[in-house]
Formats: sequence, structure tokens, C-alpha cells
Amino acid sequence: MIDEGVYGLSFEAPDIPGGGRSASGEGLAVFRGGLILGSDPHGGVFRGRYHYDPACGEAVVEVQLAIPPHGVLLTGLAVGPEGAFVDVSGRFCPRHPISSAVVDIAGAPVAVELRFMGPLAK
Repeated sequence: MIDEGVYGLSFEAPDIPGGGRSASGEGLAVFRGGLILGSDPHGGVFRGRYHYDPACGEAVVEVQLAIPPHGVLLTGLAVGPEGAFVDVSGRFCPRHPISSAVVDIAGAPVAVELRFMGPLAK
């Protein structure tokens, strides 16, 4: 099962091409009724869906990341004045309070950690 509520997100990309060190970032997301809405402090917004796959005991997450104009991802991907959209998916073992996975973002691996912060008010 996946608890509905607010999740803190941590992102970490391994060494950046060209000799750069790893980069990290944070975000916040709401999981409710199979839908996800979240953002990061740099203007990235992601929307999508989630469901629990009982056959493998994992949460399946599929989102589209909207990168703002002239945005730069922690993987080093830089976009132009029009911004960009990137599809991202991953499978997380729903453990409390933290679950993690490595996802592919525009061809680069990124470790994502979901931290359950609490339920939404009813």
C-alpha cells in the first residue's frame, strides 16, 4: 500500500560528466487518490500517477517533470528559453518512513528518496 499524504523528496545524481562531483536536491510532493503533484525549489513541477503493484509489492510512480525556462537539472541537463518536459518513472518499495529507487531522468541515473511526512487533513 501507499500512504496518501505529503512526502519530502531527496534527489542525488552521481558524478557529473566532465569531472564534476555528485549533485543533490530536494522537493515536496502530495500523493492522493492515485495522483501526484510536486515541485522543487528551483521551479521544477511534476505531475503524474501512482499505484501499488501487489504482485511485486512495489509502488509504481509515473510523472512528467516540467523544467522551467533556462532550467538546469542536477544531472547537468540544461534547457533553453522554452523549458522542457521529461517523463520519469520508478518503482519504490513502500517502507516507512523512507523508500528509495534509482530512476532515469533524460538518460541519467538519479537516486530518489521518498520520506513520508504525514497524512493530509480530511
